[in-house]
Amino acid sequence: MLKIKQNLLASSMLMSALLFAAQANALTCSTSADSWNNGYVVNVTVLNDSTAPVNGWQVALNFNQGPGVTGSWNATLSTSGNTVTASNVGWNGNIGVGQSVGFGFQGTHSGNFTKPTCTLGGNSGGTPSSSVSSSSSVASQQPSSVSSSSVQTGARNAITVRALGTTGSESITLRVGGTAVQSWTLSTTMNNYTAETALVGDVVVAFTNDDGGNADVRIDYVNVNGVTRQAEDQLENTGAWGNNRCGGGAPSEWLHCEGYINFGSVTGEPGSSSSSISSRSSTSSSSSSGGTGAGSAGCGAPAKLTNGRRTINVNGLNREYVLDIPSNYNQNNPYKLVFGWHWRGGSANDVVGQGYYGMKGLSNNTAIFVAPDRAAGTDGWTNANGRDMAFLQSMLTQLKSSLCIDESRIFSTGWSYGGMMSLAVGRELPTTFRAIAPVSGAFLTPHVDSGSATAAWIAHGTSDNVVSHSSGSQARDAYLRANGCSNTTVPVQPSPCVEYQNCSSGKPVVWCSFNGGHTQPSFYSSGAWNFFNRF
Repeated sequence: MLKIKQNLLASSMLMSALLFAAQANALTCSTSADSWNNGYVVNVTVLNDSTAPVNGWQVALNFNQGPGVTGSWNATLSTSGNTVTASNVGWNGNIGVGQSVGFGFQGTHSGNFTKPTCTLGGNSGGTPSSSVSSSSSVASQQPSSVSSSSVQTGARNAITVRALGTTGSESITLRVGGTAVQSWTLSTTMNNYTAETALVGDVVVAFTNDDGGNADVRIDYVNVNGVTRQAEDQLENTGAWGNNRCGGGAPSEWLHCEGYINFGSVTGEPGSSSSSISSRSSTSSSSSSGGTGAGSAGCGAPAKLTNGRRTINVNGLNREYVLDIPSNYNQNNPYKLVFGWHWRGGSANDVVGQGYYGMKGLSNNTAIFVAPDRAAGTDGWTNANGRDMAFLQSMLTQLKSSLCIDESRIFSTGWSYGGMMSLAVGRELPTTFRAIAPVSGAFLTPHVDSGSATAAWIAHGTSDNVVSHSSGSQARDAYLRANGCSNTTVPVQPSPCVEYQNCSSGKPVVWCSFNGGHTQPSFYSSGAWNFFNRF
């Protein structure tokens, strides 16, 4: 009898080992990477090519040098020596047969960069392989229960938290509808922390390990499905110190004690969000075609303008612009407003023909676009006697009173002379324009410098022989000074862009120095539009 039991035990152990081996070979991973200067981005795909679903996974990625990870998405990461270990987050641990999940991270490197290779089971001492193993310990990260306020849906809500800690030991947890989605340990520089979830309910970021010490957390903002919610605008902050107690402070970016900031709710519809907590949402509710900011005087009434070319008299001079309103325009939804300025010798029609620098196609009916025309007899935005700025102010007045505009999300973009106009707009009208995205520009359009900060995404070709790269760098430096940024940068998407650190709250500066001449880089449309969507 004993021998039979021993044989059964041995058989059971053998079957378990074979089952584990089968699971280990059931998943494969592949990597792709992009590097530049001292930065890199790695994307990883984990595929289940077995005949059974997999619950929980873990991957180790080996570098030929110690990686410096500055941000990640769709995975929980840890580093040890030359290895980055990635585990599934709450929503992507289950991989069906033939299905795959993806995750990625970005960071800095020194010396030659080599694409990471996958190893088994997150074991940094393993032999490089294309396989990954199932991990039962990771499966415990799956939510054990879902409350009625956090119902799972088929939608995937993308949430980015931008934050830093004061000591580098602080941890934050993102919760949706009362269920933890993902936790991160913060660095002392501002970074983006990204997750996706099918949960709905209130989006909460909690500071979890104050420990009574000097640890503090600063939350810049949370971006939910492309809509940014500034931390200082949220009315529920239980961790800000004030009136001699935790939670007694005014609306703030800071969590001084263990507590949380409530950023309002996310709905169950793909790509949509609504903030019932944010003070900005008092004018309107959010939808996939509108914003969450303060609406202009034109909200709540039928549109007084229609698509097409418009003429407006400015100080006795007739000026023209082309207006593009979303096809499903809703008078109760405040819309982003984007000005696209044309290049030297160009026209509004040229900008329209390019789809407003490719951004109209990316907007998914969430923005109103405007393409202004230069004054007759000029080749661009000379702003003689301030007439182009006066033209802009007149357009703004007309648009705000005639359409439902989100006054907190007005943007400017353009290439060449259009970039110059955008740079000037950002310096002269920082309280009107939330962000600018000039390409191949310089400070050649006369303007009055307000001295105040404006968020800026600036791109310039290194071999530009029309508007020198150094001129673009000088314009960038003016924004860095106005925004109080440090000289420290971290790589951000799209490559080869970098973001300067420690800028004034909500006033980031991104610099995209690309290999090329006086041209529009391939990443212009997506890079600039994604930057606008941060606000």
